[in-house]
Amino acid sequence: MRTLEAFFAFFLTFIFVVFIVLKGVSIKAGHDPLDVLSALEQRDDFRTCVYESNTSCLEDLARPFVPMTYNLRMSINSPDPFKGAKDIYTETLFVVSNQTSDYKVVYMYYWLVSG
Repeated sequence: MRTLEAFFAFFLTFIFVVFIVLKGVSIKAGHDPLDVLSALEQRDDFRTCVYESNTSCLEDLARPFVPMTYNLRMSINSPDPFKGAKDIYTETLFVVSNQTSDYKVVYMYYWLVSG
């Protein structure tokens, strides 16, 4: 009878560990933020691209700071929702003019290249 009780206790413990404890563990690796926009925010060429609303210029400036395993897209003053990947990471930066009280918001989206 004690053998049956021991087996039953082991079985319940096994079920608890497998289904309850491991359910909260994520298989996906963590993501370290790239923090690209904070590296670019003080550069004059970056600010010029922002005030000219030139997103291709912004992407060219940001590309050296982003690993080649990521694609990126930039937008200015409006979020640019799109469907391109399962996990899309974002960075946002407020750029304020020195001459006027005008400001612009830069949005950067980056995601892992599938392949």
